[in-house]
Amino acid sequence: MSNQGRIMNADGEVLVSGLFDVNEEGREVVFRPISESSMLDRETGPLFLELEDDRVIELSNRFLKFRLASPDGERQSIYRLRYVAGQEARGFPASR
Repeated sequence: MSNQGRIMNADGEVLVSGLFDVNEEGREVVFRPISESSMLDRETGPLFLELEDDRVIELSNRFLKFRLASPDGERQSIYRLRYVAGQEARGFPASR
């Protein structure tokens, strides 16, 4: 099941938003951005995923990026990211 969410850096700056499939058992997230942005590709510090249900998950800043052709012929990026820890992030300085 896909969740709406956004990825932020440690300062709470939103890097990208989109749809996320969270695999808690495998401790990974598959992400499809709403629009292309290079901000995530350039970030070197900690990453945090904030989901629409207010969960915040710390992610590794290392990820796999796939460029696939969508049915309409456009190229789309899909990211696979891993949890840093098996639990939700604590003390995250989110911009709420």
